[in-house]
Amino acid sequence: MTAASIRLLKFALALGYSVFDTSRAALCGLIGYRISAPVVVLMYHSIKREERTRFAEQMNQLVRLAQPVYADFRNPASDGRRYVAVTFDDGYHSVLENAFPILRERGIPSTMFVPAQHVGNRPGWITDQRHRDASERLMTPDELREMQKHGTLIGSHGMTHRALTRISQTEMAAELADSRKTLADMVDQRVDLFALPYGAGNADVYNTAVALGYAHVFLNVPVRQNGTPECLVGRIEVSPTDWPLEYRLKVCGAYQWMPWAMAAKRRLVNVLRQFVPRTSEH
Repeated sequence: MTAASIRLLKFALALGYSVFDTSRAALCGLIGYRISAPVVVLMYHSIKREERTRFAEQMNQLVRLAQPVYADFRNPASDGRRYVAVTFDDGYHSVLENAFPILRERGIPSTMFVPAQHVGNRPGWITDQRHRDASERLMTPDELREMQKHGTLIGSHGMTHRALTRISQTEMAAELADSRKTLADMVDQRVDLFALPYGAGNADVYNTAVALGYAHVFLNVPVRQNGTPECLVGRIEVSPTDWPLEYRLKVCGAYQWMPWAMAAKRRLVNVLRQFVPRTSEH
């Protein structure tokens, strides 16, 4: 399937999930039971100059639909409100230039996850020059402090932006510990939040992060609230190029079906493998 067809399929599934979820909430309301909606955490990367208008429209839509909060916000007892957090991965200067003024004007808090070793430099982990962010620059320490001064929460995105499941235990622990200390010294603020580069994590990574002082570990997909480690927080990727209805569905939590779909896909693949004959060895 092409990227466009996958996007359309996800959109259709989210639309169906939204109808189901709205109907379920209405039925529960009739019997006096209120369902508490999960906090939705949005994940942006860069915001280009030509995307400022679209981003502003999205922020206008967000404040109409939900209460903006920081990424470490925890939903209180059901109060009927929808809470949404805005996060940015990688610490690109374009966020400071094109998104931050819009956020400040609307009083929307934000959280920025930064790969500490690349601060002030080009994103060294991007090798394909056709990538939309290949020519970006990460914010300098002064620029990060400026954002932090005006209310942006700074979190870690590792030291080098490496996938933590593909390196040794010692390297993984260093990525977590060194980035936390480096950023804390840089912005004079405790760094308690960590976003997984490439969304790559496992139980070993989560346990190490908690042992090193992180309160929450952020994924790049929505995650079920039940049956997952308490430290994990799911996110949904968004972009200024999202269709208005697509963005609305994301803000309203209609993409929460994705973890179930991913789990079902893994089970199906495992079942199919049992029927695939093994190649004989000679």
